[in-house]
Amino acid sequence: MFGGPRSVRFADERGAAGVVVGWVALVAFLLVMTVVVAALFGSFTVKGRSMEPTMVSGERILLDPVHNDDIERFDLVQGVEPGPERFGGGAQVVKRVIGMPGDRVAIVGGEKPVVYVSPAGSADVYRVDNPAWPTRIGAEVGTCCEPDGTYDDDAASGVWATVPGDSLWVLGDNWGGSTDSRGFGFLPLADVSGKAWLRLLPAGAFGGFGDGGVELVEVAVPVAGLDVRP
Repeated sequence: MFGGPRSVRFADERGAAGVVVGWVALVAFLLVMTVVVAALFGSFTVKGRSMEPTMVSGERILLDPVHNDDIERFDLVQGVEPGPERFGGGAQVVKRVIGMPGDRVAIVGGEKPVVYVSPAGSADVYRVDNPAWPTRIGAEVGTCCEPDGTYDDDAASGVWATVPGDSLWVLGDNWGGSTDSRGFGFLPLADVSGKAWLRLLPAGAFGGFGDGGVELVEVAVPVAGLDVRP
C-alpha cells in the first residue's frame, strides 16, 4: 500500500540529497563572498607607468597579504614609499624585488645601465636581465649605489651597497619611468603590504604574474666598470 518502506527510504534519500546540495550551495556562496571581499579590500588599482609592460595603469590587482615571509627575488610587491611626503614618501608603490636582505647591489651606468647582484653570503656576481628594461632606458643612465641604495651621482663606477636585513631593493620594469630604490632607497619589509597575486581587471587579462622573464646571469669577476670593493 501507500507509504511503505520503499517510499520512506526514497523520501529519506531525497532529504539527504537536499541537505548536501544546501551545504554545497552555502560553501559556494561563502567562497564567492570571500573573493568579493578580497577584491574590494585586498586589491589596488595600478596608477602610473612605472611597471609597464607588466602592469598597466588602470588594472586592478589582487594582493596576497599573508605570505610576506615568503617574498622571493623578482616577486612584485606593493609597499609604502620611504621618505618625506612632500617628496613622494608615503605613497603606495608596486615594484619588482631585485635585492633581498643581505644582498649586495650595484648599477654600472651608461647608455645601457647594467644591474648587478651578489647574493647574501656569496662572492658570486650576477647580472640582472630584465627583458623590459633595454627599450625603456630614457634618461635614467646613472650609476649606483650610495650606502642607502640610491644613485651615486659622483661615482665613476658602480659601487656595491648592502641591502639591510630588514629591507628590499626594488626596481620598476619601466626603467626610465620608475621612481624606485634608485631614488628612495631600500624598502623596509615592515612597509610591504603584500605580493601582487592576480590581475583581476580587465577581465580579458585575468591571471597571475610570472617572473616576467627576469633572470640572474652569472658573470666573471672583476666586472668592468664595477668597483671591486665589497
